[in-house]
Amino acid sequence: MKRITSMTVRRAAAIAVVAGAALFGGGLVMGASAAEQPRRWTALDGRDWTQFAPKEKEAYVAGFLAGAANAAVSTSDTAVIRTTVDSLSRTGALQFPFGHMVYANQLDEFYWWDNHVPTPLYLALSAINQRLRH
Repeated sequence: MKRITSMTVRRAAAIAVVAGAALFGGGLVMGASAAEQPRRWTALDGRDWTQFAPKEKEAYVAGFLAGAANAAVSTSDTAVIRTTVDSLSRTGALQFPFGHMVYANQLDEFYWWDNHVPTPLYLALSAINQRLRH
């Protein structure tokens, strides 16, 4: 069984925030240690998801949702960001309106199917969101 450390949770959260920010606000590239090849956030898929520990999955999705919520606001003023995101959340107007555990559980089910494994995480989250909203 894989041991969960605060470092792995922070790494998953960092990946998720970069993915969310890049998906909704620009084209950031993930950094990598000298031992790893640089890997774009767009390359993460079901193989990665199935290797994440539960806390890493939670951190990934929470970071993704945070990046998506921040992308709804075009300012660097944190007070405005907080007010706007809180308002969008209360009214159900966030692009990804459900809680992180809803999406994490749905991703587990999505990637249970072998033919879904090559689907990038950001596309799987988008497809799941569309299905849940309709």
